[in-house]
Amino acid sequence: MNADIASMFAEGVRPPDRRPPWQWCEDHIPAIPYSPMPGRFRSDNSPWVREVMEVIVDPRVKLVSILASVQSSKTTIPELTLCYIVKNLPGPCLWLDQTDEDAKDQSESRLQKLFEECEPVRDLFPRDRHKRRNHTVHFSNGMTLWILGAHNKTNLQRRSIRWLFGDETWRWPAGNMAEAEARVTAFGWLGKCVFMSQGGEENDDTHRKFETTDMREWTFECPHCGKRQPFAWENVEWSKSARDAEGNWDFSAVRDSTILRCTHCNHYFTDSDATRRQLNATGKYIRTNTNASPENVGFHWNALCAMSWGKLAELYLRAKAAARQGDTSLLQQFYQKRLALPWREYVEDYKMEIATCGYRKGESWEEEGGITRQGKVVAPPFEGVVIPLRILTVDCQMDHLFAVVRSWSPNGSSRLVWNERLLTFDDIELLQERYDIHPNLVFVDAGHATYDVYRQCSKKGWVALIGDRRLTFPHKSKEKGGVQRFYSPRRKVVLGTRQSCYVHYWSNLNIKDTLARLRRNQDPAKGPTWEVPDDIDEEYLSQMESEHRTKEKNTWMWKQIGKRPNHYWDCESMQAAAATMLKIIGRESIVDTPASGNGGRD
Repeated sequence: MNADIASMFAEGVRPPDRRPPWQWCEDHIPAIPYSPMPGRFRSDNSPWVREVMEVIVDPRVKLVSILASVQSSKTTIPELTLCYIVKNLPGPCLWLDQTDEDAKDQSESRLQKLFEECEPVRDLFPRDRHKRRNHTVHFSNGMTLWILGAHNKTNLQRRSIRWLFGDETWRWPAGNMAEAEARVTAFGWLGKCVFMSQGGEENDDTHRKFETTDMREWTFECPHCGKRQPFAWENVEWSKSARDAEGNWDFSAVRDSTILRCTHCNHYFTDSDATRRQLNATGKYIRTNTNASPENVGFHWNALCAMSWGKLAELYLRAKAAARQGDTSLLQQFYQKRLALPWREYVEDYKMEIATCGYRKGESWEEEGGITRQGKVVAPPFEGVVIPLRILTVDCQMDHLFAVVRSWSPNGSSRLVWNERLLTFDDIELLQERYDIHPNLVFVDAGHATYDVYRQCSKKGWVALIGDRRLTFPHKSKEKGGVQRFYSPRRKVVLGTRQSCYVHYWSNLNIKDTLARLRRNQDPAKGPTWEVPDDIDEEYLSQMESEHRTKEKNTWMWKQIGKRPNHYWDCESMQAAAATMLKIIGRESIVDTPASGNGGRD
């Protein structure tokens, strides 16, 4: 009995171990039971953990917010630090997972197994199994640990705690982070909140909380130029020619060719564990929000410091391919789980992967077709009078216009001749004259400012177009019941005495599907090509990736991505509609292209 009292007294007066927590854990944790890496905990394997563990126990810091990629020690860091806390800085502690069931699994499969491995904590572990329940652990030094679910709001109330750990807060109900944070106020300056998560949604509670911190970013120093920089996804590159015979990505070649480029000196780092160890050895956190309170500290790192860049490139390209088919879930997971960023639509993920085609805007095209006076599409060389097979399409906005001129061949190939933002309808007429475009081949969107468009079409002989949600439109024909087409029959709109114009409706879904198929090919051997010039502007390219095909209420549709401008996309959609009406493309397109323009003889 006296020996026990003496032992308890010695333990009570022994000064706490003030070594850095990561160093203490290296000495006292011979293995992390659930880790894929066998053997003793070594912070050298993940050097970004050290400063995080030090800040968690720093009494000057009240809030620690961690945004990190999955499988990069994001949750392991606070678990290890908790071992140090139990032994050296005991106090009431609440660990919150998403649900009570998740919390039970966290307690059984991770925390209690880790406590058993750490001898100083194991010695404090209650020997009475009734005190080792899944949700509550009473340590022999007086510390109590609750492991509960954040979705159950009653778990966030009643208790006054010194240490709060919140895991995967991006999945918590809105407002529950603030509710949990209030539990530490009774402990004053001793109270500490630690939130860790992958990326969530832009402007959610997790994102806003992180923005209140100094937002430290894990960086490395380039061994060639000495410049420090973050592990940035935009600096990961792979061979654009890593494709198979069908033009699809060869992911084995993608992985083999992936590198990381230095932002400053453009040195290329090969994708290997040895390279990552070399860069991480120079690792350091840099504050990116210098206006934050010193009490609020945030840490961000992504998978580039811990995972093969080639594997990440493959995940990214597969996610982009799915997004182009209307499923953005994989792309969202990539940003949230791998880059640890809050999800929003990123423009670069929808930028056209289309090669320029070795010509410049305005240049003539020897394959351009023509239209005879009889309305027949013919191929060069021409005989007699023909109209150049050039189509001008115009998207109308409140105070400006977007125009696209595209040249077409009879086989369905096309070449972008010109694109421009204009101010007036007179500018459209000048563009029409400049490229010798027949008035009947000028198509103007009448979905906005409809009457003004009708009036201009009547005055100048243009054709009005209106996109429509219908899939097809009935046309009279010799076939019984008529035929269904992606555009409506011509409808005459009478504006007044001697004033009228013609309008066609076109299927938003089917015509845009047609455009999506057309623009995938720049190889003549694979069919009609859809070409853009070498000097194409970024505005055009970004707008061409402003919509994606998605399903809403069991209905497929092309939908604008966020608030991205989509005017050139609409212009090119009208180009596809016009070419379908001319039977240059689509199921009614010409099968046997004439070798010459004899059909154009007067």
